[in-house]
Amino acid sequence: VADQVGGDLWFQLYVVHPTLADQLVARALAAGYRTLVLTTDVAVNGKRERDLRSGFGLPFKCSPKVLLDGMLHPRWSWRLLTGGMPQMANFASREAYDVELQAALLSRKMDASFDWNALQRLRQRWPHRLLVKGVLHPEDASRCIELGADGVILSNHGGRQLDASCSPLATLPDIAQAHPGKVLVDSGFRRGSDVVKALALGASGVLIGRPLLYGLAAAGEKGASAVLDIFQDEMSRTLANLGCASVDGLSAELVIRTP
Repeated sequence: VADQVGGDLWFQLYVVHPTLADQLVARALAAGYRTLVLTTDVAVNGKRERDLRSGFGLPFKCSPKVLLDGMLHPRWSWRLLTGGMPQMANFASREAYDVELQAALLSRKMDASFDWNALQRLRQRWPHRLLVKGVLHPEDASRCIELGADGVILSNHGGRQLDASCSPLATLPDIAQAHPGKVLVDSGFRRGSDVVKALALGASGVLIGRPLLYGLAAAGEKGASAVLDIFQDEMSRTLANLGCASVDGLSAELVIRTP
């Protein structure tokens, strides 16, 4: 990836066994990555009932519903048949040669015992920018910054891990006020107006995940680019209707929080 795209590269590291984490960190450094995003909210897999109902999981099971879905999406089916199943390339090896084995390997390597001491060791290991993703509590955000993190990403993993968790927007104002310029946010952003709300409440930026994947699945790179264009257009329209020449004119007073 690094050879193909260049630029300011970010690497996402899950809370995995220290040996595997050290290997991935070393590879990221060697490849020229300058931002490490430690994702802390997937120490164990959530019970994703939608995936269970739809049969979306590993091992892949072919059912009449799946066959019908494939027939209704011939381009996707053709690409899958000619290109093969997607791979978790960072976990591919002679022992884990297909995606099912790779997913099983990753599941076994997740480290539910990851704690503040482990974060401190990672900070010492990684010499560049470090962001901690999956933070929702103000005290956790402060502890991350105290231990040397350059910022935090407020996230509930799109509601897929713990469906009763709060929205990142609920804690964003307090955390952003305590740590200005160090707070990013994601989860549930579907429109440019959503991004504007988060920026007004103090976020330094917003990460977009699922909408880009929708565009990518529908039309490849052009689809992902089209999604970004939609977000940019909606943000511009929202700013204009608020009377703001740019995002610099946003403030929390522009957002009314309903009871």
